[in-house]
Amino acid sequence: MAIVGIDVLGPLRVRFSNCEAAPTGAKLRSLFAILAFRAGHTVMRDELIDELDLMTTTDDAVNALHAHLARLRRWLRHYGRESDLIETVGSDYRLNLDRGKVDAHRFVNLTERALDLAPGTPSVVASILKDALCLWRGDAMLDALDGRLGAAAANELDNWRAVARETLIDAWLSLGSNQQVVLNARKFIAENPLNEMMHARHIRALCRMGRYAEAIEAYKNAEKVLSDELGVGPGSELCLATEDLVSLGPGLALPRESRRGAADRGELASHAGRAARKAPRPTGPARPDRPTDRWAALGASR
Repeated sequence: MAIVGIDVLGPLRVRFSNCEAAPTGAKLRSLFAILAFRAGHTVMRDELIDELDLMTTTDDAVNALHAHLARLRRWLRHYGRESDLIETVGSDYRLNLDRGKVDAHRFVNLTERALDLAPGTPSVVASILKDALCLWRGDAMLDALDGRLGAAAANELDNWRAVARETLIDAWLSLGSNQQVVLNARKFIAENPLNEMMHARHIRALCRMGRYAEAIEAYKNAEKVLSDELGVGPGSELCLATEDLVSLGPGLALPRESRRGAADRGELASHAGRAARKAPRPTGPARPDRPTDRWAALGASR
């Protein structure tokens, strides 16, 4: 059976032509997830030994890794896939698979395409990013163990997802789809409450809909979480989102001291977005490095 796709944006899932499966055992799933994330590129033997913590859990780390790879190859043969899908390259290993079959790389490709089009054609950008974000079924690299490679891969993919979400929200704002912004921004904020830019977009959409009391409450919630978690106040982007509230009556306008304090602490608060996303941008979502750029460089040097 041919492999139709490998999914790492959530629990590991290998999709064959007529069924879905995943290797049994945490180390096998972690090993396959790492190889899939770097599909087409060499992964060094010592990296895999470190990732699986074989130096501390076995007497012979190299033989233990060979045993895990042998089991993984047998598992592939069980589903009718030739074991040479996992290639030995010197002392290292490579998954011989088009990376377009790995959901993480399809997601990045779609997001890059949307970023190339943005901020123009917002309806097309929104459609592409909705398809891209639908590929996520849970946390990235969920079945990878707590090693350096899995953590780095998950962080890179989370950065891309944050940029995709912000670009999607911006496209909806351009289209005047404020209800879509409100509904989705709330969900995104719940998952990443330190993303100040997402708070700002949420407030801006509420203001556009005339829901000023909710906008003020959203501002106060953002102000509190930034203060409690980071010890800073709202930054300039969050303050700009509340401009429509300044001219309201005394029953709805933001307290003057809140606006002044936010302005005084604006520069400090810019750290909130960086802490939450590590992909800062001055005017639009920054494009993170592609997840395989460094692996391509490694492969080229070998």
